[in-house]
Amino acid sequence: MNLIRQPVKILFFFVIIATFLLISFLTDLVVRDRKKKLIAFSRIASFYGKISLILFGVKINQINLDRYKGNNDNYMIVCNHLSYLDIFVIYSILPSVFVANSELEEEFPLGAVTKYGGGIFVERRNRSRLLADMNNISSVLDMGLNIVIFPEGTTSSGESVSPFKAPFLKSAINTGTDVLPLCINYRYIDGEPVNKDNKSLVFYYDDNTFFEHFFRLLKIKNIEVDLEALEEIEVNPKMTRKELSQRTYDKISAAYVNI
Repeated sequence: MNLIRQPVKILFFFVIIATFLLISFLTDLVVRDRKKKLIAFSRIASFYGKISLILFGVKINQINLDRYKGNNDNYMIVCNHLSYLDIFVIYSILPSVFVANSELEEEFPLGAVTKYGGGIFVERRNRSRLLADMNNISSVLDMGLNIVIFPEGTTSSGESVSPFKAPFLKSAINTGTDVLPLCINYRYIDGEPVNKDNKSLVFYYDDNTFFEHFFRLLKIKNIEVDLEALEEIEVNPKMTRKELSQRTYDKISAAYVNI
């Protein structure tokens, strides 16, 4: 059965990606106002994120998210990072603008999906670009849009939440935007609890290439994941970035179930 399921999933996934990129590309050509463009991008990405999760058989258990869906407040959303599926999971629930490492920009299809989802590519290791990237993020927050950052800097193996590298949290302080910590816990893969033996089917880490991992992922029938909204953190001008980073890390690491 897997011999049939995998090619069908591959076909549908690339149809989804092609359609998403075409619609987003046309939106990019037609809509000139940056705020309107980013809103359109995030809504399109949210719609296609939902479709992609159906294809991957992903069931999301939403915890404490009702108060944040569809309200008029915007947040800097901070989340732990385990897989590229995290992006689809968050997109599908909370339309947002993602902050991604610049290395991702050249990686197909993740770079294209991030770009036409309205994503912002930053160079975390380039201090000369730090201020410009921070100002770019601040400008999006000032538009009233959600920004998502993964302050671990990359995906982890799931043994714990890696220390945060979070210079861009300063943008939340500069704009007076509250921080919404999210915690992702993948619970089941094909009905079996996620453990050290099967986690690599979903978690994307070490030297895996996208397509190596993607073809393994397509063999899975269903995945169950918890997306939990933790207590929001109200920022103030006197708060330091390190203080905000530590408070956010403490909340997320306490909610995360180590593998």
